[in-house]
Amino acid sequence: MSSDDTAAKKKQMMQNFLNRKRKIDLKVGEEIQQKTSTSSETIEKDEKEKKKEEKFDKAKKALLFDAKRAKDRAEEMGPQGYLKPKIPSTNKEFLRRTIQSTMPRGKKKK
Repeated sequence: MSSDDTAAKKKQMMQNFLNRKRKIDLKVGEEIQQKTSTSSETIEKDEKEKKKEEKFDKAKKALLFDAKRAKDRAEEMGPQGYLKPKIPSTNKEFLRRTIQSTMPRGKKKK
C-alpha cells in the first residue's frame, strides 16, 4: 500500500501546485483589469506610438531609396551595379597641409 500512498501524495501535491499556480494567474489577470490608465498615460502612449511609427516610416523610406538606387545601377552597369562604388578615402594630411599653405601667415591680431 505504500506505493498507492506515495502515488496519492504525488497526485495531491501536483493538484495543490496547480491550484496555487491558477490562483496566481487569476490575481495577475485581475490586477491588469483593475489597473486603469489616466488620460495623461494614454496621451504618452499615443505619442510613443507615433514616434515609433515615424521612425519606422523613415527607415522604410531609406531602405526603399537604397533599393531604387541599386536597381538603377544594376540597369546601367549590370550585376556590378549592385556593389557600392569604391571611392578612395581622402588624404586628410595632404588636405590639411594644402589649406595651411593657402592661409595667410600674418601676425595674430590681439
